[in-house]
Amino acid sequence: MIRLRSLRNSILCLVILIAGLLFINLFFGYSATQTANQPIRADRDEAIKKDKECDPQQSALIREEKCNSDWGKEMKCLREEEEVYFPFSFIKKKWDVTGKMAKDGKRFEMFTSYSKVRLPEGSYDSKGVFGHFASYSVESRDRVRCINAKTGIPMSTQWDEIPYYYPIQIAQFGLQHYSRLHSANFSKYEEVKVGAMTKEWKGSAAMADTNERLFWKDEQLGELVNITSTVASDALVLLNYIHEENSLCVWNDTVSNGKNNQLSYSYSLGSMQSEWRNVSRDVLVDVARAISSAEGKKKEDNVVMHPGDIRIVSVGFRGSCTVKRVIVQSNERHKESFLTAANWMLHNQDANGGWPVPVERAIADRQLVLPAGWYSAMGQGHAISLLTRAYWTTKNESYLEACAKSLALFEKLSKDGGVKNQLWGIDWYEEYPTNPGSFVLNGFMYSLLGLYDFSRIPSEEVSSASVREGISKAALLWSKGLDSLLTLLPLYDTGSGSIYDLRHIGLKSAPNLARWDYHAVHIYLLKWLVQITENQYLNEIADRWIGYAHGKRAKHN
Repeated sequence: MIRLRSLRNSILCLVILIAGLLFINLFFGYSATQTANQPIRADRDEAIKKDKECDPQQSALIREEKCNSDWGKEMKCLREEEEVYFPFSFIKKKWDVTGKMAKDGKRFEMFTSYSKVRLPEGSYDSKGVFGHFASYSVESRDRVRCINAKTGIPMSTQWDEIPYYYPIQIAQFGLQHYSRLHSANFSKYEEVKVGAMTKEWKGSAAMADTNERLFWKDEQLGELVNITSTVASDALVLLNYIHEENSLCVWNDTVSNGKNNQLSYSYSLGSMQSEWRNVSRDVLVDVARAISSAEGKKKEDNVVMHPGDIRIVSVGFRGSCTVKRVIVQSNERHKESFLTAANWMLHNQDANGGWPVPVERAIADRQLVLPAGWYSAMGQGHAISLLTRAYWTTKNESYLEACAKSLALFEKLSKDGGVKNQLWGIDWYEEYPTNPGSFVLNGFMYSLLGLYDFSRIPSEEVSSASVREGISKAALLWSKGLDSLLTLLPLYDTGSGSIYDLRHIGLKSAPNLARWDYHAVHIYLLKWLVQITENQYLNEIADRWIGYAHGKRAKHN
């Protein structure tokens, strides 16, 4: 017999126990479900977020609109609420900016200046490298026809189709190689014993293993050296160095060899001379200049070769040969090119102490014309910078004699054949000595550097009285020129950039704004002059102009 109260209590305990177990089961089941669903919920939330970002309703807020600028031609723009987006092609042209997609392809980058502003490192040294000229490549410029195989000097076609010697270009060529000489690492060079290393030697058997130079002559083509190379496109390029006079410097050979994808060019070595000569050639440059000079090539078709673009196939001397000396790849190539340029200046200075430009120069739609034979203060200054470095390298005072002679043109007005002009009675050394004056800024500052370089030669170290007098005169011209710069420099400030020259004052025309690459040159030269003079006024202007290159503008009223 069961007592009712005990049964009732037992049932109650059982119900409570079952309820407790059910609660525990539900709690842990819910927790497990929550844990299992967390990644799914995170993925779902991310998907909802992305859907929201690509919401068609939101995209509909951006719509195409017609727009124009200054009542000009209509164009298509995009509008998002109150924001209107103009095409970058329009912005680029309108405000002279540049831009591109970043390398990661995820953002667009816009720049005020397309030219990177570089600042001189260290302090200016009249014996040292000339700025960042070590990174220059005068030989690769589209205006350079070739490096003359006879003289080793660059020839220009900037203002005339017939190649000519341009003093500024030659001086820059020399300063480039001087700067490379003092900044490059020469640790390896190659030596080629021609005849001893070739299996195809056809000269005298007795001379096949000698250590001497070559003489050669071809019965049909005369004396020539032939270099065969292939370019990256697998074209075969033949470069013939021929002993003949030719004003073209480099030209296409007219004789067809009947082979496909084969190009043949010739360089003039000048007539054969009965004297020893060293000939140094940069095959990368010679191939590039030859291809660039091909008939029908335009300025924008300029070819620049880099290491790895070509492979030397052979070097040959066509005709009968006699070996006379070992052929060595010199590790002083830069020194040779530097001194070749300096010696050209030494031997081509005229009676007026200058290096005349042999072609006409027309400026501002021929409103300003310089007939052939004009001098340039920039050319004179560059030449002095080159010649003083040649003196420091060789201690040959002949280079300083040439510097002293060159100063006469700085004291002579442009109307009298010199390089000096005046603006409101203030002297200015003219890159282009026109009448009325053009007052080019960068050319003037380069001329100042040349005068400074000469003024830094210690007078007590030279024996020539004329050189000592020249050093004193250079110091005076430098000082006067610096005063002129401090006075007139504000005229070149536009509030958002700089002006290339002041031709507009004499011509009563619109100002000639400096391109951004010239603006960068202005800044570099000003910073150079700051290093020399420690003038804070020049430094303030240079810093302000750096700001312009980064989009800053002067305040308005």
